[in-house]
Amino acid sequence: MISENNQGIRCKCGGKLKKGAGEVEFFGIDFGVKPVNICTKCGSEYLSQEVMEKIEAEIKKRGLFGLEKRGRVSKSGNSLVIRIPKEIVDSLGIKRDLPVLIYPSERSKLVVEVERK
Repeated sequence: MISENNQGIRCKCGGKLKKGAGEVEFFGIDFGVKPVNICTKCGSEYLSQEVMEKIEAEIKKRGLFGLEKRGRVSKSGNSLVIRIPKEIVDSLGIKRDLPVLIYPSERSKLVVEVERK
């Protein structure tokens, strides 16, 4: 889906950018196929400021903006523990003893789904 060249714009790798389309997903929200600039050398995709602003507005609307947090893995007995920051707990309505489903989705990605009845 690569089309016309973006004159004078280069990727950080030095490659040229061409207009195209790419699947966009943030915080598990699928934004569908959006126009992107694709590097002909490394394949990196770049979103326009306009597309980023629309995505940011939707993330804010859903109350997810700024919820990305850093944490640490600790130990409790024979198990490892990951603490969930209060902002995320409040946003998702998580309570103590609420069942969750935990599984790896990639080599370095762990998914925790809150099970609701």
